[in-house]
Parts: sequence; structure tokens; C-alpha cells
Amino acid sequence: MSSDSANGEIVQDVSLMPETASDIAVRFIRAMIFSGELGPGDRLPPERDLGARLGISRMTLRLALKALESTGYIVTTRGSHGGSRVAGADSLVECWKQWMRQHARELDDVFEFRTTVETRLAALAAERAGEADIAAMERALEREGEPQEWPSLFRADMDIHRMIARAANSPHLESAMIEARGDLFLPVDLHQLETGDSEVHGSHGSIIAAIKAKDPVAASEAMTKHMQIIRELTDKALAASGLTPTGN
Repeated sequence: MSSDSANGEIVQDVSLMPETASDIAVRFIRAMIFSGELGPGDRLPPERDLGARLGISRMTLRLALKALESTGYIVTTRGSHGGSRVAGADSLVECWKQWMRQHARELDDVFEFRTTVETRLAALAAERAGEADIAAMERALEREGEPQEWPSLFRADMDIHRMIARAANSPHLESAMIEARGDLFLPVDLHQLETGDSEVHGSHGSIIAAIKAKDPVAASEAMTKHMQIIRELTDKALAASGLTPTGN
């Protein structure tokens, strides 16, 4: 609850309203899409598995799926071969525009959080990564550098960040990284990466090189530069979509 300073009226703060089980399910599935766990056209896990993972009934889950379908994130078909799939690229970009209309003012906070988490993960990875970790990062970096459609490119990007997080051997920070990416749904990651893909790829290479050299300071600095590049691309994507970048 909060007080209206103009007339003393008590106004309920909607942001503090408790989430329903279906709200939580919507946010969880949307985060699976935002973070790259599910890509365009991917089939969602079976309702039984999703319900068990979330600890909710199938009826509650179906309410969440209906909400996601109505907002364009998923497509559901009926019949013996039916089910729910993530929507196509164009639909997800429209979802991104709607998301940013509602959340663009939060970008400074989201980037601050993601940068704090990921720079620390990069530094820890430089201290703790083994040969197998480095090899996995380099394979992911090589995949990212190959010509490919953006869903595969997006997955390669996510793989790099996951490999860095796992090499850091910090499960709580890794969870925070996934959560941060779940709050930052961008066509920079999903659709318009071609506008800056070489720059992004190069910054990934610098991070991995610093980790391989076991230089935590350089790894942290390289990750900071990478996040600055992503922020610049984000603002460009916002402007290209007719939305005003934060602070402008």
C-alpha cells in the first residue's frame, strides 16, 4: 500500500500485488523464451512435465498457456499431434515491442544487474575454468562465428554465457544470470544481431581469451565492454522500432 501525497488517499501499489500461480507460470515460460532455453518454433515440454516443474495443476497451467497464446508468445494446436509451440520470429519481435513499451524504463536497472552478475562470473571463470570448460567455450564461440539463421545464433550466444557461468562454479550467480537474461528480451539477441554480430562475436572472443589466460581483471573488463555493446545495440533496436531509448 502507498499514500497519495496530493490528497492523502491510500492507493494500492499494483507492483506489490501477490502473483497468482498462473501468473508465475506465465513468467516462467516467458523467461524460458527470453533466455533462449526455448527458441522460435520449439515445442513446449508436455503439460504434465511443466505442471510438475512448476508445482501447479494442469488447469492452472492451461490458463497460463492461454494467456501466452493471446499475447503472441506461443501457438497452440489441437488434435492428436497438437500442442503448444513458441511462436515464430516475427511474432516474437512484436512481443518484444510490446514488452519494451511496458518495461523500457527498467533497462538501466536490468543492465546494471546483468553487468554486475556477468562480470563477476567472468572473473570467477578466469580463476576456476578447467581445460574442458575452455574447450566448451571455444566450441560455442566457433559456432557463433558460422553463418546461420538467428535462432541458432541466439542459442550459440546463450551457450557462451552458460559455459562461462558454469566454469565459474557458482550456482547462485548462474541462476541470477539466467534470471537477468530472462528480464532482457531483445531483438539484439533474437532478430537484429546481424547489425552488430561481428562486434558481439569479437567481444565474446576477448572474454574467452582472458578466461583462458586466467586473468580475472581482463575477463571482467571484457565482459563489461560486451555489455556496453549490447546496451548500444539495444538502444538502436528501440529507436528502429519507434521506441525511445531509456534516458532520451
